[in-house]
Amino acid sequence: MIAKLNQRLKGERDRGQIIILFAIALVVIILFAGLVVDLGMLRNDRQTLVNTADAAALAGGTQLPVDGDASPQGSAAGSQWTLNQKLVSDSVKANYPSLKSTDYTITYRCLIGYDTTNNVPFLSRDVPSVCNPAGALGHSPTAADFVGAGLTRVAPCDPTKAFNGHYDKCNVVVIIASATTPYVLGPVVGIMSGSTGTVQSAACKGPCGSSPLGPVDVALVVDRTGSMSGTDTTNAKAAANSIVSLYNPAIQWLGLGLLGPSTTPPPACAGAAAGSIGTANAPADLRRWFPIGLSGAGSSFSSTYAKVSSTISCYPDSGTGTDLADPVTMAAYELTHNGRTGVHKGIIFETDGQPNAAVGSGPNYCLLASNAATAAKAAGIEIFTIGFGLDGSNNANCPDSSGAFFNKTATYLL
Repeated sequence: MIAKLNQRLKGERDRGQIIILFAIALVVIILFAGLVVDLGMLRNDRQTLVNTADAAALAGGTQLPVDGDASPQGSAAGSQWTLNQKLVSDSVKANYPSLKSTDYTITYRCLIGYDTTNNVPFLSRDVPSVCNPAGALGHSPTAADFVGAGLTRVAPCDPTKAFNGHYDKCNVVVIIASATTPYVLGPVVGIMSGSTGTVQSAACKGPCGSSPLGPVDVALVVDRTGSMSGTDTTNAKAAANSIVSLYNPAIQWLGLGLLGPSTTPPPACAGAAAGSIGTANAPADLRRWFPIGLSGAGSSFSSTYAKVSSTISCYPDSGTGTDLADPVTMAAYELTHNGRTGVHKGIIFETDGQPNAAVGSGPNYCLLASNAATAAKAAGIEIFTIGFGLDGSNNANCPDSSGAFFNKTATYLL
């Protein structure tokens, strides 16, 4: 009897242990469920936050560079900085509605390039052309103000601050954000929420530390016919020389063509006298129309640039008519045969007149000019026309039977 009673009591004690073990196991199950559910939510919220910061930075980057000066926009519209702040905030709200304004910050930087030849930032090149952090720094930028590694250097930049009457101009926007995710099952064990951690996104616009000058092959063609004499010639030479001074001989290849052609190939104006249009048989007559070849075509960079500058300064007027077709054809030949593979190519044409001459058949000179430009563009060459002394009120058709080509140089070539 006593033995049976002890056995019965032991069975009841065993059943009590199972209840305790079940309760412990249930807590463990809830912890693991909470780990899966809540950490999954936390991970999803962090990815959403990353995407939101990226989108906000890209939105703000479209308006860069920005400064705090309200005058360009007008006081009613606000400054570039004010508009950019709103654009970034609207992007955040659209992508993460529950994120509070205190959960993210919008700051700015000035990013410039780094000169590896002397191991200092490109202050003279990039400040203030691409950005200027003088207001945030409280003084004109120096090399020591820019920190970082690699080929770029950054400095703090604050569009609301000014130095010597000029607001900071910033070319980088930085979004730093963090969020808190409420847990669903975590509160069971006293863990109410988790943090996504801090995420950061940045966007830049412009050179952004790289060189603002990309490799191009450029054929500069200058009209030297009689109608360009005087002020137009002076302005054309000044414009041409400004192009030479802007380009880097090691990056931009440059050559010079003339309208009309010279009687002999003129290195730096030697023999660059006025002559008849004659022929335009590339390559036999190439150097009559395009006397200074591209700077990489069989000569050193610096010597070619020197010849271009010298020829711009000394070329005489030409007694030929205005032929807009053949110079374009010859310049296109120079670019396609003596230029670099895979490099953007362009023709810059400085002229003032209607076409009234051409090698070969006529008299549809406007149509010939248009056809030459079309062929050049079909070869991947861009054409830019700088007009001098154009009569903007005169929209008469060409003085030939070629159709609706107006008396504006840009219409002929572009």
